[in-house]
Amino acid sequence: MVTYLKRCKHYHVFRVSFILSITIVASIVVPTSFLLAQTCDYKATGKPIAYVPPRGGIKITFEDVALKAQTEQTRRELAFTVRDGADAEAEWTIQLASGQALAVRTFLGLIQTANSSGTTSEFDYKKLKALWPLDTGKSVTFKMQTVANRGPKYDSELSLCVRRYETLKIPAGSFETVVIDSYRRIMTATNNLPFDEIFTRYWYAPQFGIYMQRVRAMYSQRREILKQTRRAIKVNG
Repeated sequence: MVTYLKRCKHYHVFRVSFILSITIVASIVVPTSFLLAQTCDYKATGKPIAYVPPRGGIKITFEDVALKAQTEQTRRELAFTVRDGADAEAEWTIQLASGQALAVRTFLGLIQTANSSGTTSEFDYKKLKALWPLDTGKSVTFKMQTVANRGPKYDSELSLCVRRYETLKIPAGSFETVVIDSYRRIMTATNNLPFDEIFTRYWYAPQFGIYMQRVRAMYSQRREILKQTRRAIKVNG
């Protein structure tokens, strides 16, 4: 469902610079300034990290906070439990605090390819898989088509860049993570979407095969319309 950046100094994408400011409400600030002609020109560490599927039964509880115009819109807890961890694709059950459950399928722990609500995303899996083993400076770019059940159908281009390795300290604990930046540009849509660009930063934890923290900002004509912060507050299994 969702997801690349060809390593070339002449390849240009818009990227947002993320400045983290974690407060007691776990707010993470994403400024609206854009950098042009940004590349994924980071020096490789020489210590690549292979993909490891998540172990069955692992449960990760996230706190999810959405902000609009710096005002909190929603706050909820999501409990992700691995149902089946295959080679590169894993199935998760997401339990909301309200009791509602949702089944999702992810590819390599980053891109959601389908959910039980009927939304699907199609793309070239081989291109995303080329980002692994992870190391700084690696990047990929590919096109994706997303179809929502009784909703919009749209085409987009997704770029991913491995930015750095980082020790992440959050309520769930301290984790060695890989910071991956994502830029998604909407190309065509059947309906008027409320956004045309999405910037996402993942703190991906290889030991769990999924991110431990994610910050996402959605834009329309360069104006931020929604910012979402999701971070793990508990890990079981």
